[in-house]
Amino acid sequence: MARHDDCSPAVIKTLCEKAGFPLDASQASQLVGYLDLLMRWNKMMNLVGARHWRDALDELILDSFHLAAFLRSRILPHLPGAPVTWDLGAGAGLPGIPLRIVWQDGSYWMVESRDKRTIFLSTVLARYPLKNTHVFRGRAEQFMEGKQADLIVSRAFMPWKELLSFVRGHLSEGGCIVFLTREPLNRENDLPWDMTASMRYTVGNADRYFCAFTERRD
Repeated sequence: MARHDDCSPAVIKTLCEKAGFPLDASQASQLVGYLDLLMRWNKMMNLVGARHWRDALDELILDSFHLAAFLRSRILPHLPGAPVTWDLGAGAGLPGIPLRIVWQDGSYWMVESRDKRTIFLSTVLARYPLKNTHVFRGRAEQFMEGKQADLIVSRAFMPWKELLSFVRGHLSEGGCIVFLTREPLNRENDLPWDMTASMRYTVGNADRYFCAFTERRD
């Protein structure tokens, strides 16, 4: 398969290691494949704002690796060993695809209602299978009916307070929802949720945030 410019496993391994996220050969190869598909499909359907793989790596992929580190250090110790994770509004697979390249515990569902994006996600998984990683094409309400997750991740699916209301009752005991945001979220006492963890990190020159909430059960 022709690669996009100079995007190779060796180059990806070097860049990710410099950023503090070492990859093995298999992970680097999968990430190269994903970036190649992302950039090719992006020309046809505007999946992401980045127009070059290096921009996508710096602005989007490393974001997912920061999330993996946050989950391992602050969230996963409090969840079952094989958590059920939902990625609501999965879009082009960010953070889902890079996250699953480096973390494959439990099951991971990318939920997306837009047909073209689910076709893209399914194409990625068909070419570069990721353990227990799935795509659901349809509305989140339909997917969640009668189910619970241990972990929900969301980037701009809907305003955070609305999303807390939307997923209420769909998290297991002790489960949490993690928001990826560009602004810090504040703990609010009038909400039936507790902010259990947060982290500020930097991608490029911009500060970004993870905020985790657990449903309060009185």
